[in-house]
Amino acid sequence: MRTALMGLDLGGTNIKSVLLDARSLKVIIKRQIPTLAHLGSGAVIRILAGEIRYLLRVAGSKNISVTAIGLGSAGLVNRGTVRNSPNLPGWQGAVPLERLLKKELPGLKIPLTIDNDANCFALAETFCGAGKGFQNVVGLTLGTGVGGGLVLDGKLYRGSTGGAGELGHTSIKYDGPRCLCGNRGCLEAMVGSVAIVKRYNDLRFRRHLPLVPDITVAIISSRAKKRDTAAVRTLAETGTLLGVGLANYLNTFNPQAVVIGGGVAQAGKYILDPAIKEMKQRAMPFNVLGIKVKAARLGPWAGAIGAALLTKSDNQNRQD
Repeated sequence: MRTALMGLDLGGTNIKSVLLDARSLKVIIKRQIPTLAHLGSGAVIRILAGEIRYLLRVAGSKNISVTAIGLGSAGLVNRGTVRNSPNLPGWQGAVPLERLLKKELPGLKIPLTIDNDANCFALAETFCGAGKGFQNVVGLTLGTGVGGGLVLDGKLYRGSTGGAGELGHTSIKYDGPRCLCGNRGCLEAMVGSVAIVKRYNDLRFRRHLPLVPDITVAIISSRAKKRDTAAVRTLAETGTLLGVGLANYLNTFNPQAVVIGGGVAQAGKYILDPAIKEMKQRAMPFNVLGIKVKAARLGPWAGAIGAALLTKSDNQNRQD
């Protein structure tokens, strides 16, 4: 019988799910359904349970045995409890997701693992994406927020309480703008999409140019490709700040590769080229040697793929 791993990525808008072939790690099935987050945590957990039941039925009809289930969620995740998930209304405290999900799935005997979505991203890109072939990888997702995950010596590193890899909340400027976490000058507050839009509008204002209504990072990136000088400068300044963060990661973790994904990363060379330049100028020379900074390959399915790999990774950790 063919065996598979199930992964689910819990997002504020959609839940993405996959079945991976346990041997080849190729996607067998992928699906996306609405989260309906406005209905509250109880409804979301019931939707997750329904999706798991559906995929188990589909797998059974195809003579596939599901041997592990993984779930990724935004927020700090420790021992199956999700804390302060920013995109899910009512999840700003502590939601014992693992316990509540198992309650909705009585009799479930398949191992279930829950982790932070950026950890899942890093795991997926390391084993199936741009970081394949490397044992030490920093994964970074750039969007409204900045998420991070660490794969060190081929294993996901969570820290003592599950809070490791909060790379978006490393301090870049001690008196910088206030971050949603409460600190000042976090990388997230400096290179997240809100900061990029503000930077662009500020530049246009100083140049006495009209503000662009409903501007987004995608529009700024498009304008940069058309040689809009304010857009080019905005992305270059953002990349330089990102490079400061990357230098810190190189000096702290000494990775072989940094994999960058998320919507902001779609700006490509306009952000990444200045980021790599600044990183090389600031990081210790022996930590820069051989480093690869790569764009993520798995797109919006990385979280679900990484979630499917969680139990596999944990089993490897226990064996070691």
